[in-house]
Amino acid sequence: MKKIILLIFLVLNTFVFSQEVFQVIAQEGLTVRLAPNGKRIGKIPYGYPVNILEKGEPFSIKDNGKAKTGNWVKIDNTSTKVILDEGINDSILKENFYGFSGYLITQKDFINQFEKEISTHSALKDFYLDKSYQCFAIKGDFFGDGVIDYLYRMIDTNGNIRFYIIDNQKKGSQIYGLGGEKDPFKIKNYDFPILMMIPKGTPLWSNSDKGIKRNLNGISKNEIVTLDYDAIYVHQENKKEGGFIFRKDGKWNWLNQK
Repeated sequence: MKKIILLIFLVLNTFVFSQEVFQVIAQEGLTVRLAPNGKRIGKIPYGYPVNILEKGEPFSIKDNGKAKTGNWVKIDNTSTKVILDEGINDSILKENFYGFSGYLITQKDFINQFEKEISTHSALKDFYLDKSYQCFAIKGDFFGDGVIDYLYRMIDTNGNIRFYIIDNQKKGSQIYGLGGEKDPFKIKNYDFPILMMIPKGTPLWSNSDKGIKRNLNGISKNEIVTLDYDAIYVHQENKKEGGFIFRKDGKWNWLNQK
């Protein structure tokens, strides 16, 4: 009888664990592998949800000299955004993926963290976080001062989907808004399902010229932008519309990515 009760408890415990949604908090994305500590195949970007199918063995790593503990977990890769590494065929999406839970927090805690931060800015009191998207908040050094900034996907008073970027400074902060009537790129609604932070040092370019699609090898050096701070990437899931967004020389810049 004790064995039966224990078995039921374990099954129920696994079930409850798997029903909770988690969010990636690794700034440059959660590494995913084919097995616990196995071959790396890609990553899930910061801010994307993760459904955990199974909790595995405990694991710990050193991150900036500090111990980070958690477990290897089996991930439902159909419920999130997986960016495969170069050279990995997308047929691998049929396989099981594993990641380290030390870079995951519950979606509830993720939302609470950012709603608490948003509430400190009186300029945002009439707007609210748009949690209908998989990714509704990212962070990175978007202004090149070594301080981590936040970007929130929010709804304004006119129902427009907008990006609000908080430039966190060593003393105080400044808020920039993209979207609405005065958007620098004439984009009223930022209804791009894909939203990611692009790490500093990543080559940025426009891959479309007069309707002709180009790859990085076909771009002249003077067209490539390489920043020593982070950028923003947005894109539609099925439509060929999107781009890189970055702050430079006191203004926002856009590079098309078809």
